[in-house]
Amino acid sequence: MMILSVALSLAILLILGVPVAFALGLAALVGIIYQGGLSASLAMSDIIWGTTSEFVLVAIPLFVLMSEIVNVSGVGRDLFESVDKWLGRLPGGIAISAIVAGAIFGAVSGTAVGVAAVIGSVAIPEMLKRHYSPEMATGTVAASSGLGMIIPPSLPLIMYGVVTETSIAELFTRAIVPGLVITVLFATYVCIVQGLSGRRSPTIRLAADLGWIRSLLQAGPVIALIVVVIGSIYHGIATPTEAAAIGVGGALIIALGRRGLTRKSLTTALVKATRTSCMLLAILASAMLFSYALSNAQLPQQLARVVVEAELGAWTFFLLVMLMLFVLGTLLDAISLVIIAVPIVFPAILAYGFDPVWFGVVVMVNMCFAVITPPIGLCLYVVRDCVEGIRISQVVRGTLPFIALYVVSIVILCIFPELVTGR
Repeated sequence: MMILSVALSLAILLILGVPVAFALGLAALVGIIYQGGLSASLAMSDIIWGTTSEFVLVAIPLFVLMSEIVNVSGVGRDLFESVDKWLGRLPGGIAISAIVAGAIFGAVSGTAVGVAAVIGSVAIPEMLKRHYSPEMATGTVAASSGLGMIIPPSLPLIMYGVVTETSIAELFTRAIVPGLVITVLFATYVCIVQGLSGRRSPTIRLAADLGWIRSLLQAGPVIALIVVVIGSIYHGIATPTEAAAIGVGGALIIALGRRGLTRKSLTTALVKATRTSCMLLAILASAMLFSYALSNAQLPQQLARVVVEAELGAWTFFLLVMLMLFVLGTLLDAISLVIIAVPIVFPAILAYGFDPVWFGVVVMVNMCFAVITPPIGLCLYVVRDCVEGIRISQVVRGTLPFIALYVVSIVILCIFPELVTGR
């Protein structure tokens, strides 16, 4: 009865449009009071403090600030032009450039929406000028923006590490290869489709006069920043939090070098980073309250026991979890979904013997569905707004082949788990 009350409260609040953080917190309060009375609610302050005072969480506002500084520096256009200089002569070259640029920018953005906004504003108009269909132009950018949640430093991946107590450093280092595999899958698909159509895409006019060396210099600072941040974590030189601080310093140097760091742009970056960080930490704190309420009701433990006793089989349960996350992803954003759903199924995942790092990476791939499936898929709307006259139905149709490729990538990671685990 208590679980039903909590679930019903959460559903009603979300339907009414209450922000996720407040909906989770209020639903958790209902469950805590229902289970232990008013006196039990006194534990809420300790839970919130214990959650938000973790040192590793400092990485969240730092990585957010790093991405905002890079955003305001205007590096997105230079990055796209530089990649297009190398790849633009391939069949579907501009689309492939958008995919690769999205993967690179995702490594400094950490969120899908940021990639969609920055790369989409540059790449989609150019693709439409070169007579790409609206579906191909928008679908390519929307789908590849999900790479920002897989390729580290990924904010949803940090959230997964926090709620499951999995090493964030290991999650970061193990997510790189799967991110590259998906990037290659996307690029190969575009190259084949455009090649069969007989259309070759010359480099865009913006990059036509750039030399090869100059194109490398354009993308070099961003690539160097990624290598330093991820490399310092991989080699044990810095923790994720320390690497995030290094990333902020590097982003400031890049912005200063481009002369894109003014008092106005820095203020904009700080304000946006503060808002985003407050939102993420509020969701995390409320989600921990929600998990506490469910733990009091023994829901995760009961679920783990039920699925094991039901003898579903490990892969049958895994498939059910993937389907559940896909369905919920049409209703919730990726970060909220990770925080709400993963703690419930995680004990059963461990009981079946799945590697928590491998499962985390696969979950991130599944979360890519959440940003490109209606009605909540934020990247669909961000991409639609990049160019006037684009209908949301065109964007959705454009993402369908890439949704299938995300499914293929999950299958590949299931067949070859060593791509993540390294063993």
